[in-house]
Amino acid sequence: MKRTSRVPARQPVVALIILIAASVAPVYAQQVESSPQLEATAQTLAGASGDLTIKATGTAANSDSGQTTTKQTTPEPYEFPTHAERFKRYVDSAVGPFTLARTAVSAGINQWRDNPEEWEQGASGYGKRFASSFGKHAIQQTVTYGLDEALGLDTGFKRSTRTGFGPRLKDALLENVTSRNRKGERVVSVPRFAGAYTAAIIRAETWYPPRYDYKDGLRSGTTSILTGFAFNVIREFVIRK
Repeated sequence: MKRTSRVPARQPVVALIILIAASVAPVYAQQVESSPQLEATAQTLAGASGDLTIKATGTAANSDSGQTTTKQTTPEPYEFPTHAERFKRYVDSAVGPFTLARTAVSAGINQWRDNPEEWEQGASGYGKRFASSFGKHAIQQTVTYGLDEALGLDTGFKRSTRTGFGPRLKDALLENVTSRNRKGERVVSVPRFAGAYTAAIIRAETWYPPRYDYKDGLRSGTTSILTGFAFNVIREFVIRK
């Protein structure tokens, strides 16, 4: 990059030297009564100086154009959400339509798998599984929101501002395991991990059948984290909101 930037700066100087040489050559030729070859040489030098001047001007214009394009495509700076925005996001993530639909699907899958089997089948079993999934998710979002407020972090999902499948996919995956501080820097998402594992362990140790314990909660928390990667990819490339 450094070599490229020096070339346009040198060309005007070279052009100026050639122009001076071209203007002095005819006068000197008249004084010493030189041959016509000197006049031809002067004309050649003058033409070369004109070409260099045009090239230097074109290079500078292209450089300005490139800088203008870069400025236009620069993404907007990150803005930390306000308290009201974070609270609204918490409510939507805890009891919003998307959460209710996700909970219904999760309860349906557990109903189909008969998990846990102690709750049996039928409407009663589905109701228990729906309430269990809803309660776990509510605890997870509450813990995450509380730690966000305490640590001054933003754990909400933010769609990528970059272009291209690869960069957008990378950003979507990072959103699942990182949070942003007030400066917009990415840090390991302690609130997200704490929320996922706390909710899973509480569920296993309280309303789940007695054969479940904290180890099952740890496995369930890990599953929640891994599932989050898939959901973020869907939110990045499929859901437009």
